[in-house]
Amino acid sequence: MATNTDSQREKDQRLNEVLKRYQMEFSSKYSTVQKAAIKGEGDDTLGNSVVDQSFLVSLITEYDKHLEELNGQLEYYQKQVGEMKLQLENVIKENERSELSRQKLHTQELLSQLEMANEKVVENEKLILEHQEKASRLQRRLSQAEQRAAEASQQLSVVTVQRRKAASMMNLENV
Repeated sequence: MATNTDSQREKDQRLNEVLKRYQMEFSSKYSTVQKAAIKGEGDDTLGNSVVDQSFLVSLITEYDKHLEELNGQLEYYQKQVGEMKLQLENVIKENERSELSRQKLHTQELLSQLEMANEKVVENEKLILEHQEKASRLQRRLSQAEQRAAEASQQLSVVTVQRRKAASMMNLENV
Protein backbone atom coordinates (compact mmCIF):
# COMPACT_ATOMS: atom_id res chain seq x y z
CA MET A 1 0.00 0.00 0.00
CA ALA A 2 2.89 2.34 0.83
CA THR A 3 4.46 1.71 -2.59
CA ASN A 4 1.20 2.71 -4.29
CA THR A 5 1.20 5.99 -2.37
CA ASP A 6 4.88 6.59 -3.18
CA SER A 7 4.22 5.74 -6.81
CA GLN A 8 1.30 8.16 -6.94
CA ARG A 9 3.43 10.92 -5.39
CA GLU A 10 6.14 10.33 -8.01
CA LYS A 11 3.55 10.54 -10.78
CA ASP A 12 2.12 13.75 -9.32
CA GLN A 13 5.64 15.20 -9.17
CA ARG A 14 6.28 14.29 -12.79
CA LEU A 15 3.01 15.90 -13.83
CA ASN A 16 3.92 19.05 -11.92
CA GLU A 17 7.32 19.09 -13.63
CA VAL A 18 5.68 18.67 -17.03
CA LEU A 19 3.32 21.55 -16.18
CA LYS A 20 6.22 23.80 -15.17
CA ARG A 21 8.13 22.86 -18.33
CA TYR A 22 5.14 23.84 -20.48
CA GLN A 23 4.71 26.99 -18.51
CA MET A 24 8.40 27.84 -18.95
CA GLU A 25 8.19 27.24 -22.70
CA PHE A 26 5.35 29.66 -23.02
CA SER A 27 6.52 32.12 -20.35
CA SER A 28 7.12 34.90 -22.85
CA LYS A 29 3.38 35.44 -22.96
CA TYR A 30 3.15 36.22 -19.24
CA SER A 31 3.84 39.27 -17.15
CA THR A 32 6.49 39.27 -14.40
CA VAL A 33 3.85 38.46 -11.76
CA GLN A 34 2.68 35.50 -13.79
CA LYS A 35 6.28 34.35 -14.38
CA ALA A 36 7.02 34.55 -10.64
CA ALA A 37 3.91 32.47 -9.93
CA ILE A 38 4.95 29.90 -12.54
CA LYS A 39 8.44 29.60 -11.06
CA GLY A 40 6.95 29.10 -7.64
CA GLU A 41 7.93 32.53 -6.34
CA GLY A 42 5.04 34.35 -4.82
CA ASP A 43 1.53 33.51 -3.72
CA ASP A 44 0.12 30.11 -4.78
CA THR A 45 -3.39 31.46 -5.09
CA LEU A 46 -2.14 34.04 -7.52
CA GLY A 47 -0.25 31.29 -9.41
CA ASN A 48 -3.35 29.23 -9.70
CA SER A 49 -5.35 32.15 -10.98
CA VAL A 50 -2.85 33.15 -13.67
CA VAL A 51 -2.35 29.78 -15.26
CA ASP A 52 -3.19 29.97 -18.92
CA GLN A 53 -5.88 27.72 -20.36
CA SER A 54 -3.39 26.31 -22.89
CA PHE A 55 -1.29 24.99 -19.98
CA LEU A 56 -4.33 23.38 -18.48
CA VAL A 57 -5.12 21.73 -21.80
CA SER A 58 -1.52 20.44 -22.02
CA LEU A 59 -1.63 19.30 -18.42
CA ILE A 60 -4.96 17.58 -18.91
CA THR A 61 -3.63 15.94 -22.07
CA GLU A 62 -0.59 14.72 -20.16
CA TYR A 63 -2.84 13.58 -17.32
CA ASP A 64 -5.06 11.73 -19.79
CA LYS A 65 -1.99 10.02 -21.27
CA HIS A 66 -0.97 9.04 -17.79
CA LEU A 67 -4.48 7.68 -17.08
CA GLU A 68 -4.42 5.74 -20.34
CA GLU A 69 -1.07 4.26 -19.33
CA LEU A 70 -2.47 3.31 -15.93
CA ASN A 71 -5.59 1.83 -17.53
CA GLY A 72 -3.37 -0.17 -19.88
CA GLN A 73 -1.37 -1.45 -16.93
CA LEU A 74 -4.60 -2.25 -15.10
CA GLU A 75 -5.93 -4.24 -18.07
CA TYR A 76 -2.60 -6.04 -18.37
CA TYR A 77 -2.63 -6.95 -14.68
CA GLN A 78 -6.27 -8.02 -14.87
CA LYS A 79 -5.42 -10.29 -17.80
CA GLN A 80 -2.49 -11.70 -15.85
CA VAL A 81 -4.70 -12.29 -12.80
CA GLY A 82 -7.24 -14.03 -15.03
CA GLU A 83 -4.53 -16.22 -16.55
CA MET A 84 -3.17 -16.97 -13.09
CA LYS A 85 -6.67 -17.95 -11.95
CA LEU A 86 -6.97 -20.34 -14.90
CA GLN A 87 -3.53 -21.77 -14.17
CA LEU A 88 -4.46 -22.15 -10.51
CA GLU A 89 -7.70 -23.92 -11.42
CA ASN A 90 -5.75 -26.24 -13.74
CA VAL A 91 -3.22 -26.98 -11.00
CA ILE A 92 -6.04 -27.66 -8.53
CA LYS A 93 -7.75 -30.00 -11.02
CA GLU A 94 -4.45 -31.73 -11.73
CA ASN A 95 -3.83 -32.14 -8.01
CA GLU A 96 -7.32 -33.56 -7.57
CA ARG A 97 -6.72 -35.98 -10.45
CA SER A 98 -3.35 -36.92 -8.96
CA GLU A 99 -4.93 -37.44 -5.55
CA LEU A 100 -7.72 -39.49 -7.10
CA SER A 101 -5.17 -41.53 -9.05
CA ARG A 102 -3.15 -42.09 -5.89
CA GLN A 103 -6.28 -43.13 -3.99
CA LYS A 104 -7.34 -45.37 -6.88
CA LEU A 105 -3.93 -47.09 -6.86
CA HIS A 106 -4.12 -47.48 -3.10
CA THR A 107 -7.63 -48.92 -3.41
CA GLN A 108 -6.46 -51.32 -6.11
CA GLU A 109 -3.59 -52.43 -3.89
CA LEU A 110 -6.02 -53.00 -1.01
CA LEU A 111 -8.38 -54.94 -3.29
CA SER A 112 -5.48 -57.07 -4.48
CA GLN A 113 -4.46 -57.76 -0.89
CA LEU A 114 -8.07 -58.57 -0.02
CA GLU A 115 -8.32 -61.00 -2.93
CA MET A 116 -5.10 -62.69 -1.83
CA ALA A 117 -6.41 -62.89 1.74
CA ASN A 118 -9.69 -64.37 0.46
CA GLU A 119 -7.76 -66.95 -1.56
CA LYS A 120 -5.79 -67.89 1.56
CA VAL A 121 -9.02 -68.17 3.54
CA VAL A 122 -10.45 -70.49 0.88
CA GLU A 123 -7.24 -72.56 0.91
CA ASN A 124 -7.30 -72.70 4.72
CA GLU A 125 -10.96 -73.74 4.68
CA LYS A 126 -10.10 -76.55 2.23
CA LEU A 127 -7.23 -77.66 4.46
CA ILE A 128 -9.50 -77.57 7.50
CA LEU A 129 -12.10 -79.70 5.67
CA GLU A 130 -9.40 -82.15 4.60
CA HIS A 131 -8.08 -82.35 8.17
CA GLN A 132 -11.61 -82.79 9.50
CA GLU A 133 -12.20 -85.63 7.03
CA LYS A 134 -8.89 -87.26 8.01
CA ALA A 135 -9.75 -86.80 11.70
CA SER A 136 -13.17 -88.31 11.06
CA ARG A 137 -11.65 -91.31 9.22
CA LEU A 138 -9.10 -91.74 11.99
CA GLN A 139 -11.87 -91.51 14.60
CA ARG A 140 -13.86 -94.21 12.75
CA ARG A 141 -10.78 -96.42 12.50
CA LEU A 142 -10.06 -95.81 16.19
CA SER A 143 -13.65 -96.69 17.07
CA GLN A 144 -13.45 -99.83 14.96
CA ALA A 145 -10.10 -100.74 16.55
CA GLU A 146 -11.54 -100.16 20.02
CA GLN A 147 -14.55 -102.29 19.14
CA ARG A 148 -12.33 -105.10 17.85
CA ALA A 149 -10.14 -104.76 20.93
CA ALA A 150 -13.24 -105.01 23.14
CA GLU A 151 -14.44 -108.07 21.22
CA ALA A 152 -10.97 -109.59 21.45
CA SER A 153 -10.87 -108.82 25.15
CA GLN A 154 -14.24 -110.53 25.60
CA GLN A 155 -13.08 -113.51 23.61
CA LEU A 156 -9.88 -113.59 25.61
CA SER A 157 -11.90 -113.47 28.81
CA VAL A 158 -14.13 -116.30 27.57
CA VAL A 159 -11.11 -118.35 26.55
CA THR A 160 -9.40 -117.62 29.85
CA VAL A 161 -12.48 -118.67 31.78
CA GLN A 162 -12.73 -121.81 29.67
CA ARG A 163 -9.07 -122.65 30.27
CA ARG A 164 -9.42 -122.19 33.98
CA LYS A 165 -12.40 -124.44 33.92
CA ALA A 166 -10.52 -126.96 31.89
CA ALA A 167 -7.48 -126.68 34.14
CA SER A 168 -9.67 -127.03 37.19
CA MET A 169 -11.29 -130.06 35.77
CA MET A 170 -7.98 -131.57 34.99
CA ASN A 171 -6.77 -130.91 38.45
CA LEU A 172 -9.84 -132.59 39.81
CA GLU A 173 -9.25 -135.55 37.65
CA ASN A 174 -5.73 -135.87 38.80
CA VAL A 175 -6.62 -135.73 42.30
